[in-house]
Amino acid sequence: METDLNRAEDATQDYADVPERAGHTHLWFMADSPAGPVFVAHANGWVSGLKIMPEGREPDPGTFVDYMRDEVGTDVEPDPDPDPRIVARVSEALATGRTDVPVDLSSRSPFHQEVLRATARIPRGEVRTYGELAEIVGRPRAARAVGTAMARNPVPLLVPCHRVVPSSGGVGNYGFGSGLKAKLLAGEGVVI
Repeated sequence: METDLNRAEDATQDYADVPERAGHTHLWFMADSPAGPVFVAHANGWVSGLKIMPEGREPDPGTFVDYMRDEVGTDVEPDPDPDPRIVARVSEALATGRTDVPVDLSSRSPFHQEVLRATARIPRGEVRTYGELAEIVGRPRAARAVGTAMARNPVPLLVPCHRVVPSSGGVGNYGFGSGLKAKLLAGEGVVI
C-alpha cells in the first residue's frame, strides 16, 4: 500500500502534485540548519512550514505555533515520534542546500506559489535578482511582488529565498536579517 509519505517522496521538484491538507494534523519537529535550529511543520508527508529562530533567541514553540496559525493558516502540534524518513530527508536538504523536499505551498496565492517554485529551482551557489525571477515567471514588471512572495515564503531554506538579491547590489533584505542572508550565501560560495 502506497503511503502519503511515499507519494510525497515521488513528487517532482515542480511540486505538480498538490497535498491534501483537509483532515491532516500538522506536526512539528526541530532540525539543525545552516541558520541554526529551525522548527519544521509537516503533514501528510509534505513540509508545510519552517521557522528560523532569530539570532540569540532560544527556540520558542509558542512562537512557531502562532506563526503557523497566523501565516500558514493551520494549527500545529509537537510530533511525539517524527517519521525518521522525513526527518532525515529534511535534515539532509538543510545541510546540503537541496530543494527537493516536497513542500506544501497551498497557503499562498497562485502567483506566490509560481514564484516560490521558480525560487526552488535556483541552484545552490547561484543567485537571481528579484527582476530576473519576475521575468522567469512571465511578469517582468513584478519585481516588488516577487519580493513580497519572498517575504511570505512559508518554508525558507527549503525554498531558498536567500538566493534572491536586488539588482542594485548587496544581499538586500531578509526577514531573519541581512547578516544571516550573507552568511547563508557565503556558505554556498556566493560572495556579494
